[in-house]
Amino acid sequence: MATRKVKLTGIGYWAKVFEDNRDLTGFENALKDIGGQCTIDVDLDEESMAKLIKSKTMLKGKPSPDNDGLTRVRFKRKWEEAYAGGAPKVVKEDGTVWDYDEDGSIGNGSTVDVILNVYDTKRKGIIGTRLEKVKVTKHVEYNPDEDEEEDEAPPPKAAAKSPAKTAPKVYTVEDDDEIPF
Repeated sequence: MATRKVKLTGIGYWAKVFEDNRDLTGFENALKDIGGQCTIDVDLDEESMAKLIKSKTMLKGKPSPDNDGLTRVRFKRKWEEAYAGGAPKVVKEDGTVWDYDEDGSIGNGSTVDVILNVYDTKRKGIIGTRLEKVKVTKHVEYNPDEDEEEDEAPPPKAAAKSPAKTAPKVYTVEDDDEIPF
């Protein structure tokens, strides 16, 4: 089974790449029994997206809701896995290890390099992709107020007034009226 290393540069969002802030449950508690997973969403330009596709990964992206013309892809690393589980290595621009307690969370909009392992599996047609390393090259401080703003539902819009419905006109036929046709 061949393994390919892929380095991509993009804009990071929703970085949960540390033991203390990883996703513990996942969708419908699917990750609860394996200790969760570390994830980061990255907006990629065309060049980085082409590298990702060339690696033959099965990951697909969606248009970024924050950056026109970029594609958002979520990279993951399961916490308890037979091979290479746990948090990915996270470093600063100078290569020193990122200390979550000292340096804090990685805020949305930070520029990051991600290094992935893309590997063949024993199952035919299934290609695995694992997040190995995150390098923060331009740090944007995490702003918890930003999360609260997005969690709050916008105030309901006033319902547009629809014209009052009128009863349809009913025409009756009198015995002495003649219907021409």
